[in-house]
Amino acid sequence: MRLGIVGGMLQGIESAYLARKAGFETLVIDRRPDAPALSLADECMVLDVVRHRTEARRALSDCDAVLPANENLETLTVLDRMLRDSETPLLFDLESYNVSRSKALSNQMMEDLNVPTPRPWPGCGFPAVVKPSGQSGSAGVVKVRNEGELERGLRRIEEMDEDAIVQEFVEGPNVSIEVIGDGNQATPMVLTEVVLDNAYDCKMVRCPIPEFNPEVADALRDHGCKIAENLALRGIMDLEAIIHNGAAKVLEFDARIPSQTPAAVLHATGINLVEVLFDALVEGVLNTTVPNHHGAAIYEHIIVDGEVMRSCGEGTFSQVKDPRLQAGLFGSDEMITDYAPGRESWHATIICAGDSPQEAWNKRQSCLEQIMEKNKITQYVDSVPEMER
Repeated sequence: MRLGIVGGMLQGIESAYLARKAGFETLVIDRRPDAPALSLADECMVLDVVRHRTEARRALSDCDAVLPANENLETLTVLDRMLRDSETPLLFDLESYNVSRSKALSNQMMEDLNVPTPRPWPGCGFPAVVKPSGQSGSAGVVKVRNEGELERGLRRIEEMDEDAIVQEFVEGPNVSIEVIGDGNQATPMVLTEVVLDNAYDCKMVRCPIPEFNPEVADALRDHGCKIAENLALRGIMDLEAIIHNGAAKVLEFDARIPSQTPAAVLHATGINLVEVLFDALVEGVLNTTVPNHHGAAIYEHIIVDGEVMRSCGEGTFSQVKDPRLQAGLFGSDEMITDYAPGRESWHATIICAGDSPQEAWNKRQSCLEQIMEKNKITQYVDSVPEMER
């Protein structure tokens, strides 16, 4: 099977990695010649699919399916129109994405479905969070503690040409779950913990979540299925929530292939979300059995610069140059990295798995120690969000 992946940044890295693990041949297309996923593909093309549609259509017509791995609305719309009446399936639901990309629309849907979310301004008081309606993840998000910071946050969103969403700031573990739908029914996948850096960017994913309340887990699966079935989702989405005072508050859902969490799910459970998505939308087979855990995995970004090693968020890791997949490096299971012996500065995504969360954690600790010892690193900086200091 040959999978066309359009987008070469973080989602492209994730898609190319999972496709390789599923045994698919991959074609990765991106308009940027330095997009990191290009080096992970069997074949790559530097091409703007919006400006060069005929060439893009010709290249993608040789694929068994196409997976968009980007959040550029113009590109996604072009792909939807290009492949809608073709014989090449598109593993993406543009209508669902258009709802999820608007926090105003998605928050209204969750309110209508009685999905618990952070309280809106002004009833929530301070501290609060100001975020752009049309961005996902931590992009443009700022915590505000008073009226002055709120005004500055609102101006910043206005400068982004976005509508502002203001909600209560909730503290607690950040968790995520993917849901895959075939347009008629939806299946929740595996819960993961998303660990954040000081910029509230994902630096680590843990699967499973240690000592997680099974009732909260069931509630999150139900919320995800309820949203996906209301959307009539024909694709994949992820739902992100904060566990606050023992209950889940859903922050957002995004109807597109996520980055980071699927690789952790694969190494912890053996479940490949790209393969499940392909089976659902191409083969017409969606397994509705809720997956069980068989092991554990930790997925973590680092950057090395001289004698200093830092944990880093996904945004910093995305600056990696020509990454390769290296098995067993420094005692890890695998790394996605631009490391080379003698190189002073390099990035890595470290994947460590085990039969239990403790075994995976011990392997991760040993891996970091080996990196420091063999690269003569004297300092390790692990940044955390302000609320954890």
